[in-house]
Amino acid sequence: MIALKEEIGLQRLYLAIEQARFEERLAVEIELPAALAETRVPALILQPLVENAVRHGVARSENRLTVRIAARARDGEVEIVVEDDGKAGPGAGGTGLGLGNVEARLRAHFGDRGSLDAAPLAAGGFCARIALPKEE
Repeated sequence: MIALKEEIGLQRLYLAIEQARFEERLAVEIELPAALAETRVPALILQPLVENAVRHGVARSENRLTVRIAARARDGEVEIVVEDDGKAGPGAGGTGLGLGNVEARLRAHFGDRGSLDAAPLAAGGFCARIALPKEE
């Protein structure tokens, strides 16, 4: 388990490499409220979600894609969202293995209090939402 700010820091490093690879085709937005920075999360829990956004969004499109990572407190939970505005989602050639692994890890750490919801967005792109118990 690591602090959410460290987890997002790791994702920033990965996305910097992908930005060098895809140049102007990849934009990154990150929202992490200071109050949630120390929230404990399983290490690299966001990695498969961010990789999916790049693999199924940027790599399959010639258009500019934005990958957004955002955290917020909601109803006694911490919600972490990884989304992209691409046209192809994980169903486009993916096996769902990464999503399944994230969900299994959340259940192993948090039981029924941890979850993953993932679905295509109506306007295009894909959104994965992790919910975990808010630390008191």
